Amino acid sequence: MGSSCALEGAMFWKFDLHTSSHLDTLLEKEDLSLPELLDEEDVLQECKVVNRKLLDFLLQPSHLQAMVAWVTQEPPASGEERLRYKYPSVACEILTSDVPQINDALGADESLLNRLYGFLQSGDSLNPLLASFFSKVMGILINRKTDQLVSFLRKKDDFVDLLLRHIGTSAIMDLLLRLLTCVERPQLRQDVFNWLNEEKIVQRLIEQIHPSKDDNQHSNASQSLCDIIRLSREQMIQGQDSPEPDQLLATLE
Repeated sequence: MGSSCALEGAMFWKFDLHTSSHLDTLLEKEDLSLPELLDEEDVLQECKVVNRKLLDFLLQPSHLQAMVAWVTQEPPASGEERLRYKYPSVACEILTSDVPQINDALGADESLLNRLYGFLQSGDSLNPLLASFFSKVMGILINRKTDQLVSFLRKKDDFVDLLLRHIGTSAIMDLLLRLLTCVERPQLRQDVFNWLNEEKIVQRLIEQIHPSKDDNQHSNASQSLCDIIRLSREQMIQGQDSPEPDQLLATLE
């Protein structure tokens, strides 16, 4: 048994070192392009184990901009499959890999945040696949770079309007839920609840349950209201000593 485990361990490290060596060799190329790198099967694995050369390449401003563009911009209908599906998918996996250096770079660069935010402003209907990518990237930022992202969103006067416009897209409903659940610090979470209450999120979700709206808007607005009730009650139970009432729950009641 011991020799078997030792052999398996040796095989793993041989494979792992071979993988890193291959990628490091590729990264030595002076004319290496981002698409060429993303074609490598092990790029995400190497990103998660914090391959320094790889991160240095990915964190170049032009490469970060390109990855954000892939997850937010509609690809050309006539484009090849890699442009339409593979690169956006791999870019999303990299941006949401929860590598601190990537989180820091996204959270600190307002031009990247504005490019992400522009997805919500892109039209009356959203591409569902891109919406899922967008929601995942925003979700990791809400969770890991909370102060920066909440501050950024609060400065956007049209944020709640855009959330409600696209509430029929499930990924946008999920984004609202992430905003309500992924802010860990109690005071900041309460600030977010108060901000959304000031924006009349409850009343405006109720307005979405109207015959003039489509079924997806009805369903997702109703689900969001149920989530707000559940989360507000949970927060009230957990923070019984808090002198500040839950404004969202008070509005619903």
